[in-house]
Amino acid sequence: MKKRTTPKETKGDRTRQRILQTTTILMAERGPDAVSMREISAKLNITKPVLYYYFKDKDELIKAAFVEGTKHIKELNVAIEDPGFTLEQKLEKIFSNHLDFIKRYPDMPKCALKIMSSPEQGVLAEMARELKQRNRKTLKAMLAKESLPPHGADNILHMISAVITHFMIEARENGVASLDSKLPGRLARLIVAGAKHMKSVLAILLLTPILAAAAPQPLTLDGAVNAALKNNASVVTAEETRRIYKEKVREYWGSVFPQIGAALQYSRYLDKPNADILGAKDANIYTGSLDVNQMLWAGGKVSTGIKMATIYSNASGEQLKTAQKAVARSVKQVYYSVLLARAMAGVQKESLDLARQHLATIEAQYKQGIASDLAMLRQKVEVSNTEPALTQAQNLYEIGLVELKNLIGLDPEAEIDLTDGFNCGRRVPGEIGGLYAAALAARPDYRNMRYQRDLYHEMVGIERAGHFPYLSAYASRQYYGSRESGFPRGPDRTWSTTAGVRLSLPIFAGGAVSSRTRQARLQEGIADTNLRELERKIKIDVKKAWLSMKEASERLDSQGTAVEQARRALAATEVRFRNGLSGQLDLNDATLALNRAQTLYNQAQHDACSADAQLKWALGE
Repeated sequence: MKKRTTPKETKGDRTRQRILQTTTILMAERGPDAVSMREISAKLNITKPVLYYYFKDKDELIKAAFVEGTKHIKELNVAIEDPGFTLEQKLEKIFSNHLDFIKRYPDMPKCALKIMSSPEQGVLAEMARELKQRNRKTLKAMLAKESLPPHGADNILHMISAVITHFMIEARENGVASLDSKLPGRLARLIVAGAKHMKSVLAILLLTPILAAAAPQPLTLDGAVNAALKNNASVVTAEETRRIYKEKVREYWGSVFPQIGAALQYSRYLDKPNADILGAKDANIYTGSLDVNQMLWAGGKVSTGIKMATIYSNASGEQLKTAQKAVARSVKQVYYSVLLARAMAGVQKESLDLARQHLATIEAQYKQGIASDLAMLRQKVEVSNTEPALTQAQNLYEIGLVELKNLIGLDPEAEIDLTDGFNCGRRVPGEIGGLYAAALAARPDYRNMRYQRDLYHEMVGIERAGHFPYLSAYASRQYYGSRESGFPRGPDRTWSTTAGVRLSLPIFAGGAVSSRTRQARLQEGIADTNLRELERKIKIDVKKAWLSMKEASERLDSQGTAVEQARRALAATEVRFRNGLSGQLDLNDATLALNRAQTLYNQAQHDACSADAQLKWALGE
């Protein structure tokens, strides 16, 4: 029998594989529906006709990428049918297979999670459902051969799904290196022990610490601010700019020190000049020099340059602080907005629960002949009208979470749980006059503008220095040697040393120096005007934030007891309604009053904390 040989991989096979790998990466980053054939071809640096040569359309490409990504599952299904494996060995093989695949293709977990969130009618969603059904059927057939207690197979199926999901989320959040290669064996033993010898609930409790990484990540307000300061592009850019200007200071200081240089030269006469005119010349000439130049005076240019570089460095530091404080304010206000959205979703859920409870009461009264069918119909309408408000509130909360995750640099699919509340503290705004002075002393953008004005003032001196002479000292040690052949020796070479002072005096430059000086003075005047305008704007910022803080604090004080009063009024109305002393209109009015009181209180809490963040920013805190 002839030995089977593996077909040689062609260039077309490699191109097809590159297309599938790139498609998987793009789907992992943006989701299957957001990836286009144009983007894939651009990423691969190939033309669209080449892409369409291998795949007739996007659906075929996505299907091929999906098949490539799930190839290991087919191999696994064959392997676990081996009757020589125990249940524990089969589970370990299932987990190891998925873990090895994730480690080989680290972009796959993101891609799989994107597929799970893709539209139900999408091509990938349909393929994923079919694959899930096939795998479930295979696993059920495998577990049917085992001696398991009632519901043992279903419990194991749920645990397998939970473990694989944990692998994907952990790989996405913390990288594949965080997944221990011994984990599949430990999990397999734990699941088998739980399914055969313990109640499934206990097994799940034992699994809980291992799968804890899949739980939402707790996020405090300070944690959100720190994450944004670490990841925000404007802060990172400002930090790099600050480093550039620190190097500028070192650059200008370099001009204060002596400048040392060396030069070597070799020349050979290919055609010697007339000896009667220039004298006899050797064919080979060697020269060299060591030169030192020291600037003595340049009209103040050097000292002014160093001073300007220092000002630039200080200004870049203030720009960094400005970016950091702006990001911190934005994060705090978005965090508070998400808290408000979550609170409003809670209010609407309570309103819906109350509407349903009241409907149950009216339905019971209707059965007793106390309430009319009209009253029951009205309450059903009330329930139906409340449901969209809850849906909208929950959607606003989810959108707010996405905005917050975007601001702090998290993946939109990352699960987070906001653990802080409206704990900004009750702040008394204080006297407005003192706040103006505090803001002008602390605001980094104001200090930065002052540095800009100082820079243009120094620029005037730099340009004016163009009228003054330039004085420098120099020294040079020189070598000269010549010989008809070979390297000069003895009398064929000589050394010399020169030193002196050089004075350069500008006489006429067509008025360019005077023009640049006038431009610098005009820029200084503009910077001074901008500084005064910023001072006025800062006062406006402080005044507006102070008024908002004062109004929000007063509103929060007035709403402090309104919620409890509305809740007591609703409880009393419910009792009266059940006893026939109040009508349905009174009941719905009391429910609406509680909803409004809760809404106003939550809004007041949000506005007070948001105003506090705005006031702190306006004061440069």
